[in-house]
Amino acid sequence: MRKIKVGVIPAAGPGRRLSSLPLTRVLPKCLLPITNKPILEYVVENMKQMGVEDVYMIVGFKKELIQEYFGDGKDFGVRIKYVLQSNPLGIAHAVGLTKEYVNEPFVVILGDDLTIAKSFENVVDVFWTKEASVVEGVVYEKNLEKLRQACCVLLGADGKIMDITEKPKIPQSNVRGCGVYIFDSIIYEYIDKTLASPPRFEKEITNTIKLMSNDNSGYGVFINGTNINVNTTMDLLEATKLLQSFQSN
Repeated sequence: MRKIKVGVIPAAGPGRRLSSLPLTRVLPKCLLPITNKPILEYVVENMKQMGVEDVYMIVGFKKELIQEYFGDGKDFGVRIKYVLQSNPLGIAHAVGLTKEYVNEPFVVILGDDLTIAKSFENVVDVFWTKEASVVEGVVYEKNLEKLRQACCVLLGADGKIMDITEKPKIPQSNVRGCGVYIFDSIIYEYIDKTLASPPRFEKEITNTIKLMSNDNSGYGVFINGTNINVNTTMDLLEATKLLQSFQSN
């Protein structure tokens, strides 16, 4: 498998939807534990599966705790550099902060994304073989409400992204985008073109991917496993059960 050597992890958000959980009084969401490790450690491990050696971690809320846990990354088998996002202006904005450091294809995995997969080889393979500008990991989603709260992707027969919408009122497919992406460095041009959108008036990565897919080749690739985006206390409990089930098999 041809590898991706650079990774970017947006991990600057406070995780307000988990504010009812007592641990969030002391920890940022990405450090909340699932079984024996914080969510963010699973993210780093998934990146290593793809060949990542250098990680740019976007930090903001309670950044000192994240930096204390991961340090320079040596204990986790990677090199970590920290980039500050002082204001929560969106995932695309966060990724854009790495422009001066990255000039090659790179992986982005959201700091609250839990993807449990035996391999990411198919995701990486599509990026290289299709000469894609962007590849997003996707899963089938049966729960309509979860689709409405996430990214919904409409795929062509060859896996090309035909349309992609953030938090649609009426989902146009049953395919949910995960917080796992591979981007060509051309993305930085498209982040500059991405407008902040309501209701949060942030630069949504979904809108950047839509622009890229309209102009270039964007693909959705089904994850070889399962995925959950941890936004609520129920998500955290579900993630714990999923991981325990995966580890016992």
